[in-house]
Amino acid sequence: MALPKLASGLFAGRSKRWLVMAVSVLILVMAALFIAGQLRPVAESRIVTALKAAGFSQIAIGTISLHPNGLRASNITLDRYGFDTIKTLDVEFSWPSFISNGTISRMEIKDVALNRSSEDVPMAGQNLAARLLKLPDHRISVSNAIIDLDTGFGGIRVLLDATAEPSGNGEHRIQSNIRADQYQLGFNSTWQGTLQKDGTLDLAGTLLDGRLNLGPLRMSRFNGWLGITIDSSGYNLQSQLQAGSASFMGIPLQNVSVVNDMKPKQNDIIVRSGISGIPDILFTADARRTDKEQNFQAILKGNNFGALMDHIGELKKNRQTIGDPLLQLRTFEMTLELQPEKRFVGGPMPFGIALIADGQSILDGNILLYPDTLDIRGSLETTAAIAPALQDYFKIPSKNIVQNFIRLDGDAREFLGLDKNKTSPAPH
Repeated sequence: MALPKLASGLFAGRSKRWLVMAVSVLILVMAALFIAGQLRPVAESRIVTALKAAGFSQIAIGTISLHPNGLRASNITLDRYGFDTIKTLDVEFSWPSFISNGTISRMEIKDVALNRSSEDVPMAGQNLAARLLKLPDHRISVSNAIIDLDTGFGGIRVLLDATAEPSGNGEHRIQSNIRADQYQLGFNSTWQGTLQKDGTLDLAGTLLDGRLNLGPLRMSRFNGWLGITIDSSGYNLQSQLQAGSASFMGIPLQNVSVVNDMKPKQNDIIVRSGISGIPDILFTADARRTDKEQNFQAILKGNNFGALMDHIGELKKNRQTIGDPLLQLRTFEMTLELQPEKRFVGGPMPFGIALIADGQSILDGNILLYPDTLDIRGSLETTAAIAPALQDYFKIPSKNIVQNFIRLDGDAREFLGLDKNKTSPAPH
């Protein structure tokens, strides 16, 4: 064959092959662009469905970027006002499995911001139980989640990091760190537990380096343990906190123990403490709250009431006069008990108060406490000898005393001789 004809045939064959390759590449590019255009709305739909299943009804995703092993969603708002947000959500998966049935291998959520009222927390716990039942069999991690709680003592910010790792048979191992660092509340806690196949969440936590400044209560360097169980029927939160020292309305306390058992329809709190600087004094407080009733009883008892009065007097800047009838009292028990049946909605808190010393009734009556101002109103019956001693100690105007009956009308902190600036009012 002549060389010119051979060369022409070779170049013609090569041109055809290049043309076929170019067309094939163009088809693949067009197919990729088409698939990518279809994948994006499918991927977005999958993410929105997953977030709605977690309890967020209104979702808006800022951007979605796809890659061979998954996707990233950024700037996600979880409510219509944009208060609840997720900065980035990374998902790893195989595209065929993800498109067909939504299967993923790993989800990582970073920089979450949630805003809640403290009153919503119990209901949120119940809702969480139902959502956990739908937790897929893949690894989930949450980092730098910020939860802002609106409470009666002001805003409290809680920070959270957590992972849920599959351990087989549909179960997950849970590890988490929850912390706070504010004036009102500060602590660091670590949590471990499991999410069972039936949806039961069982967590135990250790709390360290806690501090508390809420209303009239101050606690520093308290530690404790916490446990929580959540399932389809509700939740049960138990905790026990201990502190070497604390103060309530300026009175120093020691060996403080607080035990809490909270369920959807019942909350029990038990407090035990001593008075710092004076032995053989025990303070107890027991509270129970249900959807139908509210009970509270506080008891202060010891072996030397006069010594207690003298000790409290030494703690005050302006020491008050303590009459002999008070100083001579020894074994005593003072009781303060809430009377919920006498309270109307939004009104002051009614209490019954009684003091028994050396086997005799020293004081008995009823008072009204206004939580937002700490004002106190009420009337007390005492003995003819104790009445003037109480008048001198609490600086009660003479017009408020008739024989052995005392009428209270003023700031509770003034009656106790406490500094108003150090004992801010408590919420309702």
